[in-house]
Amino acid sequence: MNRADTIVCEAIASMRLLIVVYGGATRLVQPHVYGDDHSGARMLSAYQLSGGSTSGASTGWKSFRMDRVASVALSEERFHAPRPEFQHDDGAFARILCQLG
Repeated sequence: MNRADTIVCEAIASMRLLIVVYGGATRLVQPHVYGDDHSGARMLSAYQLSGGSTSGASTGWKSFRMDRVASVALSEERFHAPRPEFQHDDGAFARILCQLG
């Protein structure tokens, strides 16, 4: 696993928020699923709590292509449970590296 893989999986395991710089904007997200989609791209499925957005929606479910992430860092802030609408073993992923339990 590379450094980003380690950071994201640590955040998921410890239920810590991530600070993600994506599309020129800094975003605060709750990571839920991390792995590869069916085309082989490394992806993060997360619920964005705040920050910028190219779609105009600053909160909500987002999929982040990791090859487009400028930086990712652990926040000290934690969350306590998956979002109620979270789907375990998301079919959008061909291979899951880590996910919330």
